[in-house]
Amino acid sequence: MKLSEKEKASHREAFKKMDLQDKMIYIFSYYKAYIIVPLVVLILLGHFLYASVTRKEPVLYLAFINVAAGDGFKKSVNEDFLTLHFDKPQKKEVLIYNELYLSDNASNENNQYAYASRIKILGSIEAEKLDICICNKEAYDILSNSGYLYDLTQLLTKQELSSLKQQFTYNDVLTNDNRIDHLLDEDTAVDSSSVSVCNGIDISNVKMIKDAGFPEKLYLCIIANSKRIETTRTFIGYLFS
Repeated sequence: MKLSEKEKASHREAFKKMDLQDKMIYIFSYYKAYIIVPLVVLILLGHFLYASVTRKEPVLYLAFINVAAGDGFKKSVNEDFLTLHFDKPQKKEVLIYNELYLSDNASNENNQYAYASRIKILGSIEAEKLDICICNKEAYDILSNSGYLYDLTQLLTKQELSSLKQQFTYNDVLTNDNRIDHLLDEDTAVDSSSVSVCNGIDISNVKMIKDAGFPEKLYLCIIANSKRIETTRTFIGYLFS
């Protein structure tokens, strides 16, 4: 409701008699809508501008499974690799999922972590946000048996295949597996068959891997539904350069 001139004069007189603290409380109470709304808008605008400036585009999604990547490896990948192969590397990143755990024989204390890691891996594959896995033999076997890995003979050029033939590894991919049916009905005969596929690269002797001091053999695998195949090829070349 609009105040009369007399009421306005009364408010002004009362305001003059207030001390500084009361004046601040009065101003905020009376004008809070005019203060809070612009302030919220400024905060949201600042957050949006900050996110726009600092946001990086993932050019590759890399997972370390049953092994952890050290700071030196992560720094090298996110500096040297990007600088060598991409324009505006400061706007790009290799997104690394680190210390995931994959096992069919997880102990009780590791069971929940193994389950959570498996869900993370499967979710990333389903969302097409996992391109390369660096893992030990146990994780490599699980990924291969599940059919998640790319047949490298269908990916690399003849020259690349020739130069890496000593590092290629073959693993089983299940083509038929009715073990669950057998468990549910013992009269059902077990029918489990597989084929051997070239779907891994032994990177244990790669300088970057050796310098990182990993204690066991490591394998590089490419996820079959990767949408960044050319970048995976570039990354393999970078490791072996």
